[in-house]
Amino acid sequence: MLSSCVNMKIQATDTKAYIGEHEFGSGILSISEQNLFWKNSNGKNICLNYPSIALHAISKDLNAFPHECLYIITDRPIEITDGNVELKDEVNDSEDSDEITPLRFVPKDKSLLNPIFKAINECQALYPDQEMSGESDESEEEDQDIEENQFFDSSSDINEIKLSDQGLETLRRLNINYQSEKNADLIENEKQYEDAEN
Repeated sequence: MLSSCVNMKIQATDTKAYIGEHEFGSGILSISEQNLFWKNSNGKNICLNYPSIALHAISKDLNAFPHECLYIITDRPIEITDGNVELKDEVNDSEDSDEITPLRFVPKDKSLLNPIFKAINECQALYPDQEMSGESDESEEEDQDIEENQFFDSSSDINEIKLSDQGLETLRRLNINYQSEKNADLIENEKQYEDAEN
């Protein structure tokens, strides 16, 4: 899928992309009204339509990841085909949150994180959830009350983060997975400490 440069909101050069914890490369991140598009000089690219973005936020938790970044979760598992990041066409009911792989974008200029986040908010508003189209005006007003700049880290109370139901459920699963991994690390460290004492 090629990027459309019509109605460009913002571009960030020297932006590193990460698939999970692994660096995918450094390139240009473009936010247009049509899509989010990242590409580099080696031909790698990531293209996301806004309805496929289940959650996006600015993460400043350096304990969870060593760089401040734009953090994105998609509504379907991702796969890499010929150097390009794509979303799976179909998701089986048997597939669970273990297949959720976050995308992270780390611009060299960290001051661009807020404008990028705001631009994605504005663009996503152009593509309302089809399932929500029949909701009342009151529901639409509540959506408009969502804060423009949201930040989260491992200590954030997910019940206080204003997201769509889908985004909140995704973040809740990720938080549970994170806490499970954290507890496992603590247990392993305690074992190592006990072994050292013996």
